Amino acid sequence: MIESKYAWQLVAPDDQLVKTLENDYQLPNLVAKYVVNQGLKTPEEIQAFLQPDMEALYDPAELAGMDAAIARLMQAIESGESIVVYGDYDVDGMTSTAIMFWALEIMGAQVDYFVPSRFEQGYGPNLAKYQELAANGMQLLVTVDNGVTGADEIAWLKSQGIDTIVTDHHELPEQLPDAVAVVHPRLPREAPSYPFGDLSGAGVAFKVASALLEAPADEVIDLAALGTVADIMPLVDENRIIVAQGLMAMREDARPGVAAILSIAGKNPEDLDAMSIGFTVGPRLNAIGRLDNPMLGVQLLLSDEPEEAETLAQQVETLNQERQMLVEDVTNAATQMLTDQATTHAVNVVVGEGWHEGVLGIVASRLVDATGKPSIVLSSDGTQAKGSARSIDGFDLFTPLDQHRELFTAFGGHAGAAGMTLPLDNVGQLQTVLDEAAVAQNLSEKGKSDLSILSQMDGSDFKRETFETLQMLGPFGEANPEPIFEINVSAVQQVKTMSDGKHIRFTAVTDQGNLPVIGFGFGAIADQLQGHFQTIKLVGAMSENVYRGMTTYQLMLKDLQAEGSSIMDWRTTKLTRQLLQQNADYIFFNKKNYDQLAGQVGANGRAIFIDDAYNYTQLGTLALVDLPNSLNELGELLNFVPAQAIAPIFYTKTPTYLQKVPDKADFGKVFRFVQSFQNVNLSGQFKQVANHLQMDQSMLNLIFKVFLEANFVTIENGFLNPVTNPSTVDLTETKAYKAFMKRRELEKQLIYSSTAELETLLSDLSNQEK
Repeated sequence: MIESKYAWQLVAPDDQLVKTLENDYQLPNLVAKYVVNQGLKTPEEIQAFLQPDMEALYDPAELAGMDAAIARLMQAIESGESIVVYGDYDVDGMTSTAIMFWALEIMGAQVDYFVPSRFEQGYGPNLAKYQELAANGMQLLVTVDNGVTGADEIAWLKSQGIDTIVTDHHELPEQLPDAVAVVHPRLPREAPSYPFGDLSGAGVAFKVASALLEAPADEVIDLAALGTVADIMPLVDENRIIVAQGLMAMREDARPGVAAILSIAGKNPEDLDAMSIGFTVGPRLNAIGRLDNPMLGVQLLLSDEPEEAETLAQQVETLNQERQMLVEDVTNAATQMLTDQATTHAVNVVVGEGWHEGVLGIVASRLVDATGKPSIVLSSDGTQAKGSARSIDGFDLFTPLDQHRELFTAFGGHAGAAGMTLPLDNVGQLQTVLDEAAVAQNLSEKGKSDLSILSQMDGSDFKRETFETLQMLGPFGEANPEPIFEINVSAVQQVKTMSDGKHIRFTAVTDQGNLPVIGFGFGAIADQLQGHFQTIKLVGAMSENVYRGMTTYQLMLKDLQAEGSSIMDWRTTKLTRQLLQQNADYIFFNKKNYDQLAGQVGANGRAIFIDDAYNYTQLGTLALVDLPNSLNELGELLNFVPAQAIAPIFYTKTPTYLQKVPDKADFGKVFRFVQSFQNVNLSGQFKQVANHLQMDQSMLNLIFKVFLEANFVTIENGFLNPVTNPSTVDLTETKAYKAFMKRRELEKQLIYSSTAELETLLSDLSNQEK
């Protein structure tokens, strides 16, 4: 069985409304279902959704603080004042900086920009840097994607006669800075003047640029789109227009910096969509802020020279590769720490010495995905611990930590994510606070996150017509997700891993044809998927794949569930070293086999003797190396220790099932022999005796055991002698004979059964009552 990660919810929109939209507006069924599910009903709402046009952008002047900001900027431009644009080190901050700098420069301003380092100035207003800029002649500061939390720092600037214009989109603090203008889409607090409150930092900068130019700033709408997508802002309302138009601009004529990034990544600008920005351009630019000087990112985005852009993009790619390796190393180390923990917690907290703090947020997200638990990842320098936290749906991570600020030297965030610095000695208390919060918020009872499914489909539905219909609904992203479909599958074929086992691809067999499937992050279940299941269901999004001029359509796997036993038939008559190198938990029922073979199990697996198996609460792929002593022993294991899959090997060096069962004639032949000879040296003459009797050595050994138990013979110091006048005994009732027949039947059921028969048997054993 493979359990789904999400709680699947098949959309059930108002059928009558869907039909009305189909008939009155000639909308395809899938489009009608989607827009109804998005809460759109009126013709105006639907048209605005399906045709996100520049004409529908709101007037920048409606933004609180805009008039004052523009007036002060024009004054500075006309008088030649020295202006500095102060940004942030993430993609939204870089694009905001580039937009504002471009707009001011094109207006003739004396302008420069600065983007703080994560490791030197940190996020947001920094008094020391402000003082340095002031000393260098700055006369007007313009913050982008930050600033609303800088009341103290901006007050110092004001005391020096330096004005500040704040443009930001982050949560509003109780005290706003005393700036010339605070341009923010959610001001005034009581009744925001702007119709849409979820602009990104780049979106706010775009609106300021448009107000300065007195027309939409078309030339930088691509940057606004990039910042909006990378900051995971909801792609609805005005954001939808910005991203749709920005993508169009990038497809038609990508700026040199973006084109260079795409070229290195092997992507064609003409194929750009919001998802590829989020997975291709965004992470590479973010890598700069995580590891190096984010000024490089702004320089790349503003570059007009293809050669310069290519050189800068190559530097960015090198940083991104370094970031990927760091993420991989820290994730592996953190995962191993969780595995080795003596106590399991509802919230993961891991601390590593010297971990690069620029990747801790990514690693925390990885742990959330892998474990389904809120996770905090901290890097220690021996005295302090600094890091990031990521939560799951339904668990407020921020509030319980905010109530214990005495633990931290620095702390901030929201319900779903946080950043913190604390003394290393306080990490234990941090874990305690989180454990208590998990109990208070009933974290153990939180259900799976919902996954909305638009419709059920079959393999035959994955075609150009369907794909082009779905494109009407893009761009996809936060709050406007890709349509997800459910596919019933009769079988899975050609399962292969990619990228060192991280991802998988396979063919799903459906009633109406085969369907290629790509599963990013599903590599861990590759072996399990090759088992046999009663039912398999997949959910995912439809994507287009163009390879060597051929276009095909595939499912991008989001989740799956499989009912019934997951049996991978690894049975063999020859136990090879390669078979012991899989990512599996190898269970040994025979101690001698365990002692001989445990050391040959690869680094990805674990060798476990049967007696120790019950110390585990969860196992992965259960590789049953040799035969159990009985079906009861096997059933007890399968019921007591949950496993993701069962991979029977059932190796036995000398199979009993292939031996001839001794009959009356065989017993008689051996009986006459032992009555005729005395002091038979079994250690030295056993083979000759077997040859003399023309009998298999295994059978002869069994008969000697039966005779010994029946008191027909004695064996002392390796010498066999007959017993005079032995009593009559039913030899088939001896323990030795019964053990032989029991073993024979066990081998018949476990080794010599068909895969289907074995699957049924193991499934029954796994589901028997404890």
